[in-house]
Amino acid sequence: MAYYFFLGMTMLPVPPAKMSIKIKNKNKTIDLINEGEVNIIKSAGLTEISFDARLPNAKYPFANYDTSFADSLSNKLMGSSFSFKKADYFLDTFKSAKTTQTPMRLVISRMNSQYRMLWDTNMLVTIEDYAVNEDFADGFDLVVPLKLKQYKPYATKECEVTTDADGKQHFKVKETRPATDRETPAIYKIRNEQSMWEVCKGVSGGSLDWRTVLSSNGMSNPIGSMEGTVLHLG
Repeated sequence: MAYYFFLGMTMLPVPPAKMSIKIKNKNKTIDLINEGEVNIIKSAGLTEISFDARLPNAKYPFANYDTSFADSLSNKLMGSSFSFKKADYFLDTFKSAKTTQTPMRLVISRMNSQYRMLWDTNMLVTIEDYAVNEDFADGFDLVVPLKLKQYKPYATKECEVTTDADGKQHFKVKETRPATDRETPAIYKIRNEQSMWEVCKGVSGGSLDWRTVLSSNGMSNPIGSMEGTVLHLG
């Protein structure tokens, strides 16, 4: 099974060997007279995800660079966006997300040996904690333990007050969309020589995973000609 980890617009070069996804509990236990202890069920808390990201400072055949099959496939789809980048590129990305207090899109794609989608994780997250570990045994590579937390967009709401003919006031809350995610169209027709990745990035700002779109549209060849194809995105 193949794993692909995307954080923001960056793909981690080496998929972590293991990770932890924790669903936080918000239930509350109380004691009732004559009933004893009961559990009040509430909505789950924010999901927490943690894993160690290995950031190579050299090209390896097992990493998603141009010397591996996975990256040669990516290069055909995405040009040079996924060519070799040293560890400091990823460190700058993590630092920028922390200093600018910006949530990032986390996409974890799980595919079988035929590159068919099995399932994925797709959510907005914030980088809560990370460390930079250097070890002689790792050579020039860095290992960065990352702790991420699910981010739910929120915004203040504006209330509109109107008065009817009888002098009675009515209150209506104006719904506003958070600026974090772009509204994605339900269908899209591929034009020119756009790759699946370019389409998904262009119409959603990066929130759509191209592998999920490929699978949901019954397509299996990511590098075939797709000009004129109508994609269902939602």
